[in-house]
Amino acid sequence: MNERASNQPEHQPAAAISDQYNLRVCVHRGARQIGGSCVELCCEGKHLLLDIGLPLDSDGHDPAALPDISGLDAGNRSLLGVVISHAHSDHCGLADRLPKETVFLMGAATERILAAAAEFTPYGGKFENVIHLEDRKPIELGPFQIVPFLMDHSAYDAYSVLIAAGGRRLFYTGDLRAHGRKGKLFERLLRRR
Repeated sequence: MNERASNQPEHQPAAAISDQYNLRVCVHRGARQIGGSCVELCCEGKHLLLDIGLPLDSDGHDPAALPDISGLDAGNRSLLGVVISHAHSDHCGLADRLPKETVFLMGAATERILAAAAEFTPYGGKFENVIHLEDRKPIELGPFQIVPFLMDHSAYDAYSVLIAAGGRRLFYTGDLRAHGRKGKLFERLLRRR
C-alpha cells in the first residue's frame, strides 16, 4: 500500500489550474503510481470524473479504494458523469461501485466488453446510463465539452479526451501508445487531423 491512503488526492484542487477560469482539477490517483486512475474536474459547481480505476495494490473490496469525491453517493447531482477511457480495471475497476443512476461516457465496444466481462470478473458491469464516445464527435455535458480521440492501446476501443470548460482546456490521455496495430491514430493526433 502507498504511504498515503489510497483515497487521498495527490493534489489539492483549490487552484490547480486557476479559479479565474472557474475550472479546477484534482488528480486523486494516477500521477504517482501506475493504476487506479481518477481525475476530477470541477466547473460551475459540477463535477466530471476521468476514469474511476482500481488501484493495482487493492483487492477492490476495500472501502478506501473509492476516492472521497462529491457526487459518488446516490442522490448527489453535482457529478455529471464519469468518462471511462478504456476497459482495463486500473481505469474502470471501481465503476460498478457507483450509484446506478451515474452517467458513464465510454465507447460502445467498451460498454459491450464490460458487460461481457461481468460474467467472469468482478471488474465488469452493465450500466444503465451510458453516452457513447465516438472519435472526434463532441459531447456537451453541463459546462464541459468533451471531444474523444480514438487511441491505440492494448485495450480495444481506448479513448483520450479533450475537455473544455470555464475558458480552459485539458487533454487526458488515459493510456495510449504509438507503436501498436493502430499507431497511426497517435500520429493523426499529433498532426491534429
